[in-house]
Amino acid sequence: MDKLKKTAMWTGIVLIGLCGVVLLGGGKIMSGTLMVTTAFLMVLPFGPRRLPRWLGVALLCALFVLVIWNISTTDLPDSSHGVVACGDEISDLYSPTGIQFLDQVMYIFSGFLAQAAPS
Repeated sequence: MDKLKKTAMWTGIVLIGLCGVVLLGGGKIMSGTLMVTTAFLMVLPFGPRRLPRWLGVALLCALFVLVIWNISTTDLPDSSHGVVACGDEISDLYSPTGIQFLDQVMYIFSGFLAQAAPS
């Protein structure tokens, strides 16, 4: 059981860090910085616990609420005319689904892929 707990903890830390990197590459600097910082803080060995576990979970939930709020403020391109933007690299990768939050996440991910693509 201890091995399962450690594996789950490290998987969560890696996923939080990767999400932070994607958010940084997609243009959400504040959210990406918060996520990467949280991943680094979760890795640090603190020794004896100074905070109760429920407070750590509450702080992690508050962080995710801030990140979700920041993602929800993403302005999507106007696609009512059929052309998203002239010369925009993101327009090739992004296609709206109709669900606003999912569209915002996909738009950020498309921005990350456009930044990561070789030029």
